Amino acid sequence: MAKGIDGKLDRLWSELVRKRDGKCMYCGRTENLDAHHIIGRANRSTRWDLDNGITLCKKHHVFSNEFSAHGTPVKFTHWLEEQRGREWVEALVRKGNETVKLSKADKEEILKGLTDGKGN
Repeated sequence: MAKGIDGKLDRLWSELVRKRDGKCMYCGRTENLDAHHIIGRANRSTRWDLDNGITLCKKHHVFSNEFSAHGTPVKFTHWLEEQRGREWVEALVRKGNETVKLSKADKEEILKGLTDGKGN
């Protein structure tokens, strides 16, 4: 995991996504939960956006060949569209396509927003 402010943001983002959802949004399990980035975490425009997160158990995050965000990404995307709507997914993809360069001050502002419960 990243260090410094990026690491703080990553940890807080993960904690908030899991706290918000409280369970695997696919199967309902409440143990061994991960926060999954819908648009990959390398994408800075959505990396710490709470809308870009969904809670999944480890099986449905990574380990199932039948359904998992990483193992069967097309199935995951279709399921997500059924859950949240195609327009919602398309809006997140558009935001993910924005080019951003975040300064330390920008990251501190995102951290403050997440800490204050406002998200971004």
